[in-house]
Amino acid sequence: MMKRRDFFRTVMAAGAGASVLNPLFALAEELQEFKAPPMPDQPVTKVTDRCYYILAKDPEPNPENHGFFSNPGIIITQKGVVVLETGSSVQIGEMVLRQIRKLTDKPVVAVINTHYHGDHWLGNHAFVQAYPDVPIYGHPAMMQKIKDGEGKFWFDFFQRLTDNAITGTVITPPNRTLKGGETLNFGDVTLKIHHYQNPDYDNKVHTESDLMVEVVEDKVIYSGDVAMRRIANASDGSFRGTIDAMQQWIRAFDGHTIIPGHGPHDGVALFKDHLTFFKTIWDDVAKYYEEGLADFEMKPKIMEEPFMKNVASKWPGYNSTLGKFIAVAVQEYENAML
Repeated sequence: MMKRRDFFRTVMAAGAGASVLNPLFALAEELQEFKAPPMPDQPVTKVTDRCYYILAKDPEPNPENHGFFSNPGIIITQKGVVVLETGSSVQIGEMVLRQIRKLTDKPVVAVINTHYHGDHWLGNHAFVQAYPDVPIYGHPAMMQKIKDGEGKFWFDFFQRLTDNAITGTVITPPNRTLKGGETLNFGDVTLKIHHYQNPDYDNKVHTESDLMVEVVEDKVIYSGDVAMRRIANASDGSFRGTIDAMQQWIRAFDGHTIIPGHGPHDGVALFKDHLTFFKTIWDDVAKYYEEGLADFEMKPKIMEEPFMKNVASKWPGYNSTLGKFIAVAVQEYENAML
């Protein structure tokens, strides 16, 4: 019999690098011995009779919130439940399943991951355990990123920031692809899949793999991380792509409810604020770069802009992360000049 110490090492290595295609699930009973505690139940926010989400109140992962800082979405359809995002761990995914069962006894018939950042899909493991044949959708670029190592990166990242609160999670990537432009029918609910397309900006908004899901009948958009009132990570996206996408979507989705991956739902005011934030940084970076300023010299000037002082300064991550956003914008501006 495998010694406890050796088995623990095997589990930790497998949890970081395995997928559901590997035989790790055969060790399911023994895995429970080392699995981190459950994620406490979190309340569900109702948007329409069909559309719900679970609001993550904390802006960053930590041991106290078990890594729960992004919003899982729930759509109850005639044919079953569609889940948008599954959280950072099997524990969070199991919590989402418990909350779904309080709403309906219908099975989960589909899962959609909006992009490859781990807080939006590591909980897939729980759904495969509960529904082994469930289709899990993601963009091909997401699947490639996970294959190239993003899965292990995000597992390790959340283990470190949560003090191992996601132990027991198995990396479970999507098994179906959506490229954007598809329509999925679930009886009384039609889902339109949107993906930003502009090769001049590498098809990037927050990442190159962003999917947005439109619930046509309810005029609701589950937008993932393409827009938020939070300053977190710009390094995988594009300032110019974000600006272009927001300008398009403000017109296209006027009158819709937007449910973002982080923070409470809103209308296109969310897109407008995100546009103003990115455009303020981009326009000022272009101006100050031509004047010969370095990124750290730009920061205090950009912080004096009215939108920054009056609006963005209240967003989580403003003081700690704004400088990184400016540095990313400078690099993109330099690359655009080549």
